[in-house]
This record gives sequence, C-alpha cells and structure tokens, in this order.
Amino acid sequence: MNNQPNFADRIVAAVCRFRGACRLFAVPVLLITCTLIYYAGEIIDFFQWDALRWWFFYSVHDVHRLLFLAPILYASYFGRVRGAAIVTLASFAIFLPRAFFISPYPDPLIRPVLFVIIAGTMGYLTAVARNEYERRLQIENLLTKERDKMLGILNRIGDGVVIIGPDYRIRYMNPAMVREFGEGVGGLCYQKIRHLDRPCAPECRLSQVLNGQVEKWQYTFSNGLTFELLASPYVDADGVVCQLATYRDITNRVKP
Repeated sequence: MNNQPNFADRIVAAVCRFRGACRLFAVPVLLITCTLIYYAGEIIDFFQWDALRWWFFYSVHDVHRLLFLAPILYASYFGRVRGAAIVTLASFAIFLPRAFFISPYPDPLIRPVLFVIIAGTMGYLTAVARNEYERRLQIENLLTKERDKMLGILNRIGDGVVIIGPDYRIRYMNPAMVREFGEGVGGLCYQKIRHLDRPCAPECRLSQVLNGQVEKWQYTFSNGLTFELLASPYVDADGVVCQLATYRDITNRVKP
C-alpha cells in the first residue's frame, strides 16, 4: 500500500505553510511600513527627496500613530494576548525617539503613552474575544459530535424516539419512530404524531419536562395502539432544552 502523500495533499500542505509564513512575516512588514510613514518627514528631509514632500508626512503625528493599530490588532487576532503585548511594546519603542529627540512640543510622551494604553486595551480585548470564540466553537463541535454519537445509538434501538423542541417542533425521529408515525422532522409534534390542530392537553407533558421533570405515562391512539411514553429533558447541540421521549408499544400487554 502506498502511504506517500498524493499531489493534492502536497498542494494543501504547501498552501498551509505559505499561509503560516505570511502570518509570521505580516506583523514585521506592517510595523516597518508604519515606522517608515511615522518618520517619513525626517527621512525625506535627510535625503532631500523634494518630490516626496507631501503634506500627509508632515501632518499631526497622532494620525500616523493610528496606523499602528493595524499590526497590533493583527497580532492580537493571531498571536492572542502575548502577540498584542509584544507588538504594543514594540510600537511604543518606535515612538520613543520622536518623543525624546524630535518632537518640539512640551510633554511629548503623553500622547504616545495614551495611544499605547488605548491600543493595547483594544488588542487585549480582541485577543480575549478571539479566545472566547474559539472556545465556544470547540464546545459546539464537541456537543455536535456527542449528539451524533448518541443519535447513532438511538437509530439502532427498537423503541421509537423523538426529540421535541420548546416550540413543539420535532427535531429528530429515529427509524422506529418513523415506521410508526411517518417522517415528521420539522413539523409540529401534535400534528405529525397525533394529528391534532393544537397541543394535546392535558396529555402533553412538554412544559413539565422542560422544567426538569422526568415524566412517564401511557397513551392510546385512535387506531387502538397503546404506547408507554418516557420523556426527559435533553439539551440539544444548540443549547436549547428539549424533550427526549421514547415510545414503546405495549398494546399486547394492556389488551383485556
């Protein structure tokens, strides 16, 4: 058996490595670009590039500092809190020569320090939000896998099983349930199972189950079949509390 990766796998691996390299070099490139713009006026004057004496390079440097939000937020998104801290400190180090040696204004450190505090806070919040998003995504994926595993077990049992949401919508029916009542996923339980126009009070135990109770009762359908129902709360993959009920045919047991 050939275990060598095929051409498509090599292409995918190469693309992944390229994306990783791009992420690695993106922050230094952004920092260098922002630094050149931040000190563009001094660079142009030093080399006497008169053709590049554009007003933007000599405008208020608070505007130029805003450009450093790009590498800080980028680093916080991919490098999380550590990345945000490193790039924020690097940006502050870039601001220091202007504050100490170039700026003609009094207290030249105040505005760079304020910017670093605000930008660092934004980077931190971005990193925390990214971490929280990935944590929730992992939990959702785990719940989905567990749900699929459980449904795989339910598909193989002989009793009918149905999952009903708080809106009376059927979210799942196993094959045994479909054989007894027909396909009804997406429909209203009282319409698909009992062929009624409204919830089947007083027999319906949905509200009690959603409040955490386990309910067991019997119900005889119009065709003469009697089922034993066992309903319990179930939290679906989307976090909604539902009712998971089993339907066991006990007609032969209750016949006189």
